[in-house]
Amino acid sequence: MMKRLKFTRAIFICLLLINSTSLSHTKSESYSNWIISQDSILATITIPLYEVTRLPGIQSKTINFEELFLEHAEESIKVKTQKEDCQLISSQKLNATEGFVRIEMSYDCNTSNLLMVDYRAIFDFSPSHMHYAKIYKKGMLISELLVNNATETWKISTSESQKPNSNVLQFFKLGIDHISGGYDHIAFLMGILLVAGTITRSIIAVSGFTIGHSLSLFAATIGIIESNSKIVEVFIGYTIALMAIEYVNKKSNKYEEQIPILFALILLLISLLGLTFGNLNIKSAIAYLGLSLFTYCYLNIESFVRNIKQSSKNYLLLCTTLIFGLLHGLGFAGFLKDSGIDNENILLPLLSFNIGLEFGQLCIIFFAWLILFKTKNYLKEPLPSVASGGLFGVGFYWMILRTFS
Repeated sequence: MMKRLKFTRAIFICLLLINSTSLSHTKSESYSNWIISQDSILATITIPLYEVTRLPGIQSKTINFEELFLEHAEESIKVKTQKEDCQLISSQKLNATEGFVRIEMSYDCNTSNLLMVDYRAIFDFSPSHMHYAKIYKKGMLISELLVNNATETWKISTSESQKPNSNVLQFFKLGIDHISGGYDHIAFLMGILLVAGTITRSIIAVSGFTIGHSLSLFAATIGIIESNSKIVEVFIGYTIALMAIEYVNKKSNKYEEQIPILFALILLLISLLGLTFGNLNIKSAIAYLGLSLFTYCYLNIESFVRNIKQSSKNYLLLCTTLIFGLLHGLGFAGFLKDSGIDNENILLPLLSFNIGLEFGQLCIIFFAWLILFKTKNYLKEPLPSVASGGLFGVGFYWMILRTFS
């Protein structure tokens, strides 16, 4: 019992660190493909809709999101050679999947020389933003770049082709950057550690989560399964709140019959409001109905497992975290698919990206355990309960924001 209390106290500090950054969005990422021909460059840029809402002028009723980002991109992206600036000859909006903005820009350039790109789109309004760019020439990938606020002008040599598998390390780093900037995934990870309670059970929980997100990451990236990215992000936010609800439910059985019914009804209400205000279609509302049913069943499990063997409880924990991992893996896959990963040579980049995710995840867990040993004599109840409340607020906030944005 003492070991459990000490462990849960340690998680409290981790949750405070997450809460301090949670009002910014979960991840700030965009993607682009650059096609180099003999005398021109064609750039296609894809960015989440919520990133565009950071731009000034969003309050204007005479401009839409696509036009706003297109104007911003024209001003903040410059292409040049060693001898002269490249002229922007055309730009236009493109069709995009739900929740994204997509534009195309064409530059007049002598591409026989070294090319330089000064890419500043969104960075002035979101310093933590990351941009992933892929450069093609004659149908071949010649360069891949991971750009952040500190990145200087890109220098692209058009005379060299990318060596086979040279992007493996890049995808490994991409996986680390993705998990470290994914505050929703980190919050959920802290939530399952809080619910697990002990180091042994936390290892079981993290193992299930890892297996689950690895399976769905692979399946979704290669196209075996398709998902609605908006619904996935909404449900990821809700899983964080669900961990907090479960912690309260396990700590006290005073309202164990009412809590599952209450939150199942809340989900139904949200789906009805989403339909009413046009934020959800019928298929999405049905998904909320399924989540409502899952919530009711999941929160009722605790009352049935109190008297079973510990080994059976551990097996159940493994299975439930595996299910949550399947959902989070779809979120990871959404990033890879939007980045334009080449399906013909997908295995090594996909494996490298997943290893990067696992390495980043292990670092987070190690950090949580390190806090345990450094602070176990200082943290006392009711701090873990307060932390679970903060966790619920963050998760529920993300769910509502993503549903009605």
